[in-house]
Amino acid sequence: MAEVRVIERPAPATAVATLYSFPHAGGAAGEYARWAAHTPGLRLVAVQPPGRAHNLGAGAFTTMAELVGEIVARVRFTPPFALFGHSLGALVAFEVARALVTEPVHLFVSSFPAPPLTRTDRPLHVLDDPGLRTEVEKRWGPLPAATRADPELLAAALACYRADLQVLETYEYRPGPRLRCPVTAIVGEQEPGGAAWMAGWRDHTEAAFDLRVRPGGHFHTREDLDGLGGLLSDTVRSGLIRAERGVTR
Repeated sequence: MAEVRVIERPAPATAVATLYSFPHAGGAAGEYARWAAHTPGLRLVAVQPPGRAHNLGAGAFTTMAELVGEIVARVRFTPPFALFGHSLGALVAFEVARALVTEPVHLFVSSFPAPPLTRTDRPLHVLDDPGLRTEVEKRWGPLPAATRADPELLAAALACYRADLQVLETYEYRPGPRLRCPVTAIVGEQEPGGAAWMAGWRDHTEAAFDLRVRPGGHFHTREDLDGLGGLLSDTVRSGLIRAERGVTR
């Protein structure tokens, strides 16, 4: 099985912390590595599980335990640091934060409800390839044209989605101590459930909680990158200043 890949961007002279980001189901880390121009004050590190981008077709992790275990073992988290995850990546970032000896200074969770999760739909990872493709494109939009046109590429992309969905659909939340770092939950204004969908993250931290609603839908992360980058950068920087002054909330 291929290893977790880390994509780093050079730290700007003004960097005060590192932001580690985790992709959505079927997503690649390069999307978040490109945020570097929009996140002043932060060094960007994007964490990419195997089975996508340059490793498309390689074996991917199928359980949260093995995915988080590999991330914690392979990625060097340099303090002070924050974590960001979108969709499935939000759940991964949360479990990584719980597993690390040194907690992040901030956790950002985007467009994913807080655990424990309520499952009502039939699992997607057990569908055959045509059924899985139909569900993926119905929920998250068409796959790239180049992927749809190449049978081998399409099969590899669907295998990546299948593995990520298995991670999600077999995940079982285990109660434990609440995080001590602040948590910011971010959601697109057009997402079903909106802010109410994300409010449960408040219960997972002893520190401050903030809920932000942004323009757009589930992939609001692809819109107004300056606004999103400013939110991430300003939140981390202000948190570090508050910590230096001994302000906890």
